[in-house]
Amino acid sequence: MSSRLAASRGTGMEAASAYLPDDVVIEILARLPAKQLCRFKCVSRTWRRLISDLAHSDRFAQTLSGLFYYRHRPHDGAHRPCFAGLRAPPPPGVDTALSFLPPSCAGMELLDSCNGLLLLRSSRVPWSPRPRFYVVCNPATGDWVTLPQPSHAPGEMCYDDAMMADKNTCVAALGFDPATSLHFHVFQLVEKEDQFVDVVVAMEIYSSETGKWILKESGWSKSILCNLQMTYLNGFLHFGIIDDDAVASVDTKGQTWRVTHVQQRRDDPDDGGDGFVGHSQGRLLYVDANLNDDSISIYVLEDHDDRWEWTLKHSVSKLDLIQPRKSPRGVYFGVAAIHPDDDLIYFYEGERLMSYDMTHGIVHVICTLSEVSPVHRPFLPYVPFYSGPLASPSAD
Repeated sequence: MSSRLAASRGTGMEAASAYLPDDVVIEILARLPAKQLCRFKCVSRTWRRLISDLAHSDRFAQTLSGLFYYRHRPHDGAHRPCFAGLRAPPPPGVDTALSFLPPSCAGMELLDSCNGLLLLRSSRVPWSPRPRFYVVCNPATGDWVTLPQPSHAPGEMCYDDAMMADKNTCVAALGFDPATSLHFHVFQLVEKEDQFVDVVVAMEIYSSETGKWILKESGWSKSILCNLQMTYLNGFLHFGIIDDDAVASVDTKGQTWRVTHVQQRRDDPDDGGDGFVGHSQGRLLYVDANLNDDSISIYVLEDHDDRWEWTLKHSVSKLDLIQPRKSPRGVYFGVAAIHPDDDLIYFYEGERLMSYDMTHGIVHVICTLSEVSPVHRPFLPYVPFYSGPLASPSAD
């Protein structure tokens, strides 16, 4: 297509859109997925203004705007959450510093992010009799809610006299899908030490619809060691398994428990468990970025009449990602996030955050992030959700 023809078509679209009243345009835009909505900003200045107007944000689909990550403070050894924006300009009205939280929530740990909501846990206070607690909040609206206490105290190593074993509740995740319900769920893993490793023995699940926790013993047929890479999709919490190229899944009622193996051929059967679990365009993805492999493989979960199977979607040599940037030896390279609406995977290499476009094979360095904390899950993707208040039993 010639530039003159493209220009004429663009002018024609802009002229045609000028005859539509704003309320009709808003109804049209509200039916578009996030990826298409972004493209429609180019139709006309009026459409760009309507899409960017905060007053209409609750009607429009949103996409990934940035990543929360932990930054290490050398002077006091603390880890504090920061935000790396991926869009320019940044999403309107989003308080990424979480300054709307009350003083009682100061210094909370950021545990998870899911479709616009954040899960936080109060910090450990030495010698304090008050148990730690969970908070779910929405940075786009400033709404927040404190959850009731589960049967196992959050973020603690609990000594059980009956079992004569340590249990910990350090791992928790958030489940929220506004396309199906405005209610959210919180999953707290109950782990028990077994031969110096933590095995998931139970799951506590909170529902904002009932305002209560339920405790379910593990329904998996094998010992599960969570690798902390987790995501929520289609009513299930999914996470990778240590020392195994597999994904464990459990639903919000604790009734369905699944383990789905990724078909791999390794010389060492225990050389696995480094997989990153995420989702994109409504499908679950597993990224195998094993440190001992020369390539990175991306698998997609296929559902064949309720029979889940992983199939290879894409693979790329690590040299294609790192060599042009002359990465020094010893610099850690890992998966940061998966774009929920596009074929993009975000990696971090030392202090550099970069993206890889699976469709076009393009690597792009986004920014430099100093003092990223060496924690197991340092990045959390964030998609704004302009709605409120948070669903709870009292709100219904």
